[in-house]
Amino acid sequence: MHQLPKLLAVRASRSLLQHRFQKLHYSSSTHSFSSNSASHSSSSLSKFLNEISTNLSHVEINQNKYDLDVHGKGEGYHPTSPPAAILTPTSVTDISSILKYCNQYKIPVIPYGAGTSVEGHVSAIHPSSISLDMVKFKQVDLPTDGTILEDAHIQVGAGVTRHELNHALRHTGLEFKVDPGADATIGGMTATSASGTTAVSYGTMRENILGLECVLPDGTVANCGSFALKSSSGYDLTSLMCGSEGTLGVITKVTVKLHPVAEHVSAAICEFDTLHEAAMAISTMKFSSIPLERCELLDESSLDAFHKYTIMSDGNETNDSNTEEVVRKPTVFLEFTGATKDIVQEHVKLTELICNEFGGSNFEFKTDEAERRKLWSARHNLYYASLAMRKGAEKAIITDACVPLSKLAHVISATAQDVKDYGVIATTFGHAGDGNFHCILPILEDDDKEYIQKLHEINDNLIKRTLEVGGTCTGEHGIGNGKIKHLMQEHGEGGVKFMEMIKKGLDANNIMNPGKIVDI
Repeated sequence: MHQLPKLLAVRASRSLLQHRFQKLHYSSSTHSFSSNSASHSSSSLSKFLNEISTNLSHVEINQNKYDLDVHGKGEGYHPTSPPAAILTPTSVTDISSILKYCNQYKIPVIPYGAGTSVEGHVSAIHPSSISLDMVKFKQVDLPTDGTILEDAHIQVGAGVTRHELNHALRHTGLEFKVDPGADATIGGMTATSASGTTAVSYGTMRENILGLECVLPDGTVANCGSFALKSSSGYDLTSLMCGSEGTLGVITKVTVKLHPVAEHVSAAICEFDTLHEAAMAISTMKFSSIPLERCELLDESSLDAFHKYTIMSDGNETNDSNTEEVVRKPTVFLEFTGATKDIVQEHVKLTELICNEFGGSNFEFKTDEAERRKLWSARHNLYYASLAMRKGAEKAIITDACVPLSKLAHVISATAQDVKDYGVIATTFGHAGDGNFHCILPILEDDDKEYIQKLHEINDNLIKRTLEVGGTCTGEHGIGNGKIKHLMQEHGEGGVKFMEMIKKGLDANNIMNPGKIVDI
């Protein structure tokens, strides 16, 4: 109990920070609703919850304030907007019934996985919203008769996290390869079309899904896709739901592709004098058909954060008095896999030659599994390492642009230069093998409006350059409500209208995660 005052103080400071960003964040989108949109009166909510407790008494209803706050925020800087209640269904039938009641009483519903999204996907913009927690959907359909997964795919519940899935697969010789860093749920990863460090080799969630089961806004249960590797059968409903961010229905089960666990793996690191040279080297590797398993590029600030966080993770101090001053350079982190050790070594040798052509130095490779795991674990924690660059920062603006590979050197270099010119603290890094990069801009609760404006201008400049070269404002995080203002810039009036028509056609009452992707 003695921890309560401290907890309340932390939550109060977070509330102040959220209030400070509320106006900035929502100024570009009023989230207005038309006459056929969800009504959010407290009386409707009470009637709805009464229906659930009476007719679906086994479905847990949670209105604990702490849990509501958790379900109303993700990992991004966007304000916490808690739902009015959390419902925890246990079956597809439960979800179907819940959505029918949501339509009847015009109650907005937000599917919830692990809360790791960064663009306000789980924010309950409307106070009478409910959060639909998918934590009970944990089935992993492994064969019970001891047979192997001969077609290298498996059906899993939407609430299964990627770590849980790979743990279940540990004796099969296969694994699920999409790795966004966070231990997100398969349903959430599908809903945002997530990817991550392995996309350079295995693609995004779209390329790793064969089919899925979902419940549409009116309660209809739909099965999309098949177990076949290709199909020309009607509309591609699986791809439509992938990336829909909970706006078109609730994903309940996903059939994902699996890949063999690599026999031989090697990691390599190489420094460069400039980001531009590093990015050019990576482009050349890709065009030379070197099969990279992972390919990450970190700028000087990212590398500094990376090393300090690694030291801290080892239990050592990181203050200036005992941390050696080291000149950091843009660094490429690579991983190779192959059927034999000789094949992997040939890829490493060719990569080293390419790096040398672009001024690369201190090229080294590692084959020890423990060292590799530590390396990639630190890389996946780069968000938290970036926050640690500004003492007291708990949130950050996280950019997520993706450009054609030939344009990466220009755009990522210009972004890093913006960071220097604006005089802010930020890290720039990315999944450089597929043109996707991030700029993490940590925020303090006492940052003034001028500093916050600088951060937003850096983000806007980044997206402007990205769209000018034919890229996209989000490579893997999704739109949520944080990037709605950029959707029109990228897709134009016709593209956005297309999306709005799909949304209205499937969700006439606008109950499914309203205010995300398109604002109708």
